[in-house]
Parts: sequence; C-alpha cells; structure tokens
Amino acid sequence: MKKCFATCACALLLIVAARGIPQTFQQPTNIFLRSAGVSFEEFASDPDSWDAKAGLKGHWLAHGDTLQLTESAAVFGVAADQITAQQKDGRVQSFRVVFHAGDRKAGKPVDIAGQLSANLRAFTGDSGTQLAGGGAVFKYKAVTITLRPGSGREVVVEFTRS
Repeated sequence: MKKCFATCACALLLIVAARGIPQTFQQPTNIFLRSAGVSFEEFASDPDSWDAKAGLKGHWLAHGDTLQLTESAAVFGVAADQITAQQKDGRVQSFRVVFHAGDRKAGKPVDIAGQLSANLRAFTGDSGTQLAGGGAVFKYKAVTITLRPGSGREVVVEFTRS
C-alpha cells in the first residue's frame, strides 16, 4: 500500500511540474495554409494553380497583371514578406516570394538563404544546381524553383513552369 501511495505521489508531482513548462513555441503566421488548405509551396507546384480558371486559392489583390497575396504565408518553413503572381492572358506565369533577411532574433543575424536552400532540398528531393551569382535552381514536378539573393538583404524564391 505504501508503494502504491508513493508511486501516485511521484506521478502527481510530475503532473504538477509539467504545468510549469513554458509554452512559447511560436509558429510563423500562416493564414494562407488555413484558407487554402495547402502549403504555399505545394500550391505553387500544382499544375492546376497555373491555369487558375476558377481563381487562385487564397486572397489576392490585382494590380494589372500582377497579383499580390494579402494573407501571410510561410514558404519552405520561413515567413514570407511578400508573395506575387505574374499573369498573362489569365494564366499564371510565375510566383515570386520575397524574404527579408533581417535580424530575426535580437543581435543574431539569421541565414535565411541557407535555411531556405536546405528546406528546398528536403522538399524537392533535388540537390539543386548552383548559380554563378549565388543561389540555386531546383526542379520539382512541373516547376522550376529558383533561389537567389535579391537586392540588399533580401532573398527571392521564384516558381516558374519547367
């Protein structure tokens, strides 16, 4: 009986201690995933997304032939700062995702290009072809995904048809 009581007391202490574990896990806000039901990288790799006869998934704002995603989205595990789609004759020609490589953690610069490159390799299963000016090109399904440094401290990922 004493062993049973001691075991229950220890289990109770573990349960009480578990409440003290901070729940500070923060995921990038990904409203696109919730509204579209699919991650942006899967959406941009789907051939049906390129024809867009029924309209693109998510909420887009039109500026001529350029559409801008108005929802936040994480692409390859990193929160995107801007996502646009170029259209011609009602068909998507490319998707462009811009990331700003600012200091994500106080005082510690983050290598977004390296993180994106690793996540792209994992997503596509392709090791990528290195570009002369930096960046890489990956093939996945019927799209070509290009990762390259942009102006200043930004990184650009572009989806185009293969």
